[in-house]
Amino acid sequence: MNIAVTFKHIDSSDAIKQYAESKVSKLDKYLNNILEAHVTLSIERVDHKESGIAQIKLSAKNLIVNAEEKSSDIYSAIDLLLEKVEAQIKKHKEKMRRKEHTEESAGISDADEEIANLEVKDDYERQPLDVKEAVRKLEKRNKDFIIFKDKESSKISFIFRGEDGGLSLITPEL
Repeated sequence: MNIAVTFKHIDSSDAIKQYAESKVSKLDKYLNNILEAHVTLSIERVDHKESGIAQIKLSAKNLIVNAEEKSSDIYSAIDLLLEKVEAQIKKHKEKMRRKEHTEESAGISDADEEIANLEVKDDYERQPLDVKEAVRKLEKRNKDFIIFKDKESSKISFIFRGEDGGLSLITPEL
């Protein structure tokens, strides 16, 4: 992860920079595909009071997090900022988990619905036939397929009419 720390209206300090970098690097345990993090630290003076401001732009593979926190000093602003970012990452991960779970259960319910709508037909030849007899019965019935027991091999066979109108024979090898 590439971490950049920028200072605005504040003297740059190695101690603050290292503190911010160490805190941001701990985000790897929540989100392992972080590409870069840009932290901006600044001081704001309002009514003769100083406030530390910490901002972050975090870029990950499927997520961009922008956050800002203010506090009485810069160190606590960094701590508050990282808590906020952790919460956003956790919320995002939970949302993705719920979305995955919803998609999985939607797929299962579609399959269950198809099985529930499955029509069972008792439409096969009970008497053993040779292939020629099966083709004649298929033509006579005006259907697209016939299932029969082959006289010669004693295997269940399947003849069907393809899209081109030609006939195909399937005999499973068991």
